[in-house]
Amino acid sequence: MSDADKTDRGNHVALVSGGMDSAVTAHVSVRWGPCDLLVYLDTGTGLDANREYVEQFADTLGVQLWTLRTHESYEERVTDDGFPGPAEHGRMYRKLKERQIGRLATFSGGRGNTSDLHLWTGVRRQESERRMANVTPEQDGPRWTWHAPIHDWTKTECREYVARFDLPRNDLWDDLGRSGDCFCGCFGSPEEKIDLEAAGHADHADWLRNLERETEADDERGRWAWGAFTEVETRAERIDGSQMTLCSTCGAVPDGGDSR
Repeated sequence: MSDADKTDRGNHVALVSGGMDSAVTAHVSVRWGPCDLLVYLDTGTGLDANREYVEQFADTLGVQLWTLRTHESYEERVTDDGFPGPAEHGRMYRKLKERQIGRLATFSGGRGNTSDLHLWTGVRRQESERRMANVTPEQDGPRWTWHAPIHDWTKTECREYVARFDLPRNDLWDDLGRSGDCFCGCFGSPEEKIDLEAAGHADHADWLRNLERETEADDERGRWAWGAFTEVETRAERIDGSQMTLCSTCGAVPDGGDSR
């Protein structure tokens, strides 16, 4: 990286979710790229163990970490209106993640529809059919630019990179086959509560079950992860590629390491 490139470091941020691919991307973007800040988007629905891993990972890289917490209350939303289904994924994404990125753009000096914010994320072409339809190695948004430095990598190459540089591993990669940053349930499966218990996170499964008992919804919205992802909804999601940049494994089959 040239000296000129180094002067532009302040507005380049690596987003970390606790997943394997986001860990690889963070290391790549810090070691060989322009990033000097990691950001974790706390949705208020994730596992404490996942957030603790992200903190450990940042310490290992020796890079500052910002945790941006949503101002939205998932519990209040569920109590009043029931659990969100696939058709509400875009809305949940904006509430739980995108608004925090908007705050980041404002911190970056942006006002209105402009900023100098560059976001580095662990999107990969092979990850899912939906992601292939949405994401390119670089993608301009209204207020920020997305970068996907491992866009063409395979999962095997990501695993080899983790081993080569001895990056800290998240136990959830093996225990759940994913990170634990978001359990909004839009594209979830009811069996995930059993998986949580088997992985030693029964408290989180109990939290979801308690919400099921407390919600005022008396139809299918009274159950966490009640929805099914239809072809119509798949096409609808492809219209807005930005949300898939941070919700890569929604509806995907776990393969031993979440990608984000």
